[in-house]
Amino acid sequence: MSTWTPKDRKALLTAIKQLQPGDCVEADSLSDLAGSVKELLDALEQLGARQADFVSRQEQIDTRTEQGEQLFRFCAALNALDQAGRREKQRKGIERAREEGKYRGRKPIAVDEELFDSVAALWQSGQISARQAMARLDLKPNTFYRRIKEREELKMKDYKKVEHEIRSEIKEAAKQSRKDLDELKKQVRSEAKELKKAADEKLELHDVEREMFHDRIRAEAEHHDAVKQLKKDVEAEAKELKKLVD
Repeated sequence: MSTWTPKDRKALLTAIKQLQPGDCVEADSLSDLAGSVKELLDALEQLGARQADFVSRQEQIDTRTEQGEQLFRFCAALNALDQAGRREKQRKGIERAREEGKYRGRKPIAVDEELFDSVAALWQSGQISARQAMARLDLKPNTFYRRIKEREELKMKDYKKVEHEIRSEIKEAAKQSRKDLDELKKQVRSEAKELKKAADEKLELHDVEREMFHDRIRAEAEHHDAVKQLKKDVEAEAKELKKLVD
């Protein structure tokens, strides 16, 4: 832990950026660090975001004590009330500017995106508190949480986009699969038709060959019977001739 003793507001703002949780800023008087109530409240809010303490000797303020902590909370509440009033006034001014066609929106606070993502990851994993995260990024609570919400919405948008792309790819793949299956069915039907035709032709040829085989057997049988009958006739004639000779 370190103790800082800035002499003016500029030195205080420089010191705040280097504060670590548990550090303490000491001043002789509140007027040394702030020229207005708003500047004082803003400075105290930044110290709170850094989890640092504050001591003012003249006003006897010490946030390390219970009374000082209560005063610190009271100042934070006053600052919140003041900011709410300013926001309401700003809102009305924006509405009036919109009606007059003059509103262009405010320029967003520049933030190192890589640093923000790394610090936000530490906060979301519980390694650091929200106040420590805000202190490291030098952001106020409303800006910090708004950017967290924007990133979550962007992640969800990217997730939905990826999900839509995956669903589209699956749908297209299923469509192509059905198309390929229909084409395969057509091909199988065509091949089955050709096979049936070839089988019918082969069966018809087999029937012709079988009929020819049967015809050849019948012809051979008839030839055999004719030869046998001729032999009998020759033998009978031979007997008749033999009788005549005798």
